[in-house]
Amino acid sequence: MNIVDCDFVKSLQERARSRHARIGIGIKNLDADLIGGLEAATEYADLLLVGDPCCDCALDYITPEDPATELVDLLARGEIDGAVRGNVSASKAMKALSSRFNIKVRRMALLDLNGWAFFLGPVGIDEGETLSDKLTLIMDGAKFLQSMGISPAASVLSGGRLEDVGRNERVDRSLAEGEFIAARAVAAGINAKHRGILIEECREDDLILAPDGISGNLIFRTLMLLCRANSLGAPVLMDQVFVDSSRARNDFTGPVMLASAMVGMKESSD
Repeated sequence: MNIVDCDFVKSLQERARSRHARIGIGIKNLDADLIGGLEAATEYADLLLVGDPCCDCALDYITPEDPATELVDLLARGEIDGAVRGNVSASKAMKALSSRFNIKVRRMALLDLNGWAFFLGPVGIDEGETLSDKLTLIMDGAKFLQSMGISPAASVLSGGRLEDVGRNERVDRSLAEGEFIAARAVAAGINAKHRGILIEECREDDLILAPDGISGNLIFRTLMLLCRANSLGAPVLMDQVFVDSSRARNDFTGPVMLASAMVGMKESSD
């Protein structure tokens, strides 16, 4: 079973409602629209706002001096079941995650485009910089999807068509890396294919690996901000539940739902 064979997003929503986890979310520049979105997200989770005070709503909140770091600390201390970055500093939150949990941060964004749900990575501009980073990302990403009951079909993208070898040193290197990553993934039992630059051939795959974090971030922004794909957040591949979220939004219902559902799934697998 893969994502396109079932109503994957609906199954996440049902699990989130059932578990209704305690989710912390980093919040700044709180306004009426943001409050409305947060109140709607309580359908899926019990929220703790970390950052701006929410005096005009019934949501719990704390106002630490450094919301991004405190959000990570709350997760580490077990005072929340999971966390959503919200709109606090990405660099501070990722640095705190890396330091507190001693990990290299790797994220994969879950997007829903006209009923096609898939994971895209790397999406951090400083992620996927090396061959080792990208190989680890596709392996860990596949394991993450498998933990959600999905046997993923994965696409590996690179900088040209497969027949473009010899046109440019950078393109040659990208193509060689794509071939290597796909081959290693297949050897590990993952249904993976190197598609070169032909992103259009990724349709209905479950996991798409971009050539690097910059191109992955551009693909993500194009789909979300120009094509209006629904972004459900970008889980960090780690034992705890931390869902990253773009600051270019004022409704965090999707990431909150995903975080609450992930808490339920992790508890079921323990």
